[in-house]
Amino acid sequence: MIVPPRIKETKDPVKLVRSGIFALNNKKWKKAVRKFELALNDEEIQNNAIVWANYGIALTNLKQLSKALSAFSAAVQIDSKNDAFWLKKGLVEYQMELNREAEKSFNRAVKLNKTNDEIPILISRSLQKQEEFKKAIKVLESARKKYPNSAKIPIELARIWENQEQGEKSVAVLHNALKETNHPDPGLLLGQILLDDQEYEKAIDIYSLVLERFPDSYHAQYGIGVGYHATKKYQKALDNYRSVITKYRSTKPPQSLYINIARVLREMKRPKEAIDALFRAKKLGKSSLEISLLLADLYIDTNRPDRAKLSLEDSIQMNKTNPALRYYLGMTYIQLESFSEAKRCFKQSIELDSSFQESKIQLAKLAIREKKYQEAYSIVSEIVKVDPNHLTAKRLTAQLAFDLRDFRRTIDLIQPMVEKDPSQIKDLEMLLNAWLVLSQPEKAHKFMDELLEVDKGLRTQLKSIAFFDQFLNK
Repeated sequence: MIVPPRIKETKDPVKLVRSGIFALNNKKWKKAVRKFELALNDEEIQNNAIVWANYGIALTNLKQLSKALSAFSAAVQIDSKNDAFWLKKGLVEYQMELNREAEKSFNRAVKLNKTNDEIPILISRSLQKQEEFKKAIKVLESARKKYPNSAKIPIELARIWENQEQGEKSVAVLHNALKETNHPDPGLLLGQILLDDQEYEKAIDIYSLVLERFPDSYHAQYGIGVGYHATKKYQKALDNYRSVITKYRSTKPPQSLYINIARVLREMKRPKEAIDALFRAKKLGKSSLEISLLLADLYIDTNRPDRAKLSLEDSIQMNKTNPALRYYLGMTYIQLESFSEAKRCFKQSIELDSSFQESKIQLAKLAIREKKYQEAYSIVSEIVKVDPNHLTAKRLTAQLAFDLRDFRRTIDLIQPMVEKDPSQIKDLEMLLNAWLVLSQPEKAHKFMDELLEVDKGLRTQLKSIAFFDQFLNK
C-alpha cells in the first residue's frame, strides 16, 4: 500500500475527505488530490478503500497514471470484493498498456459483477492489444450469451471482425443484434458499414428497419438520406434530410445536415436554396473549409464569380497551405477576366505543391492566350514527362506540337490515345490531319479503315462531320 508524502497541516481527516469528494464531483482534480493526500495522513483513513479509490480517480484525471495505479491497488488490497475498484485498476493498467495485468483485473471484476456488460468488452480490448484476437472473440461470443440484450458487445465483436477483414461476419453479427436487442446502435453501425462499402440499397434497407423499430432515431433517418443521396435519388434524399430537421426540433441539428441538403439542392439545380442552406449551416458552427468551397461552387453556378472569389479567399485564410484552393481562386479570376491575378494564383499553387499539375495546365492555357506557344509547349511537355498518363496534358502537348509544326510528335502522342478511345473525335481528327500534312494520306486511310472495321458504330458518329467524308465516301 502506498503512503502519500507527509504534509504539515493538521485538519479533521473526515472533513478533508468530504472536501475532496466535493472537489472531485466538481471536477477540481488538483484540489481533490490535495485534500485526499492530507486526509490519508490519518492511519484510520489509510484503511478506507473508498478514499483510496477516489484519490485514484482524481489522479487518473490528472494523467498521473502510476500514482493512480498505486491508489487503486491499495483500494483492492483493502476491499478485494469491490468490482468497481478492480475495474478502475484495470482501466488504468489498460491506459498504461499493462495489458496482461489489465486482463487479470477485468476478469476479477467480471467474477464479482455479472451484470456489467462493459467488463467483457474491456477484457477483449486488453486481449486485442496483446494480439490475442481469437481469445478476444471467444470472450465476446461467451458474453453475448450472458448478456443477450446488450448492444455494446455485438458492436465490439463486429469491429474486431471488420479489423480482421471479415466483413461478412461483422455484418452477420450486427444483423442478428438488430433483431435480438432493443437498441438501434447495432443497426446504425451496420448501416454505416454498408454505406462505407457502397452497398447503398442495403444500407437504406437496414436504416429503414431501424427507423421502423425506433421511429425517433434521427441517425437512421439521416442514413436513409445519405443512401438516397449516393444513389442520386435526390428528392428522396432531400425529404429524409428535412425529416431529420423535424426530429431535431428540441435541439440543434448537426452542421453536416445542412451541408448535405445544400449538396442535394445543387444537384437538383436549385442553387439559391442551396446557398440558403449553407448560410444556415454557418449559423450552427464555425464556417468550415467545406462550406466555403461549396459556396464558391454555387456562386460560380449562379454566375457570381465576385462572390465566389470572396468565399475562396475565406477558405485560404482557413487553410493557407492547400494548393487546390489557390487553383480554384485562379479559375475564378479567369471568369472575372483578371488573367494576371489568375496566373499569380496558379504559381502560388505550384509553389505550395510542385506536383500540382492542374495549375500548370492553366498556366499553359494562359500562355496560349498570350500567343506564347513555345512556353505553353514546354510546360505541358514537362507534365507528360512526369506523368505519361495525364490525358489533358498529352492532348494539349499534341495540339501545341501540331501548331508548332512538329507533326511527328503529335502522332506519337495522340495515336495511342485514339487507339484506346476512338470516340474522342477531336483526337482522331488531329491524328489524321497530322498524317495528311506530312503527305502520308495512305497511313491516314489505312488507320481509319482498321478503326472502322473494329468499331462498327464509329461510322455513324462521323457522318455528320465534313472532314471525315474523304475517309467514309470511298
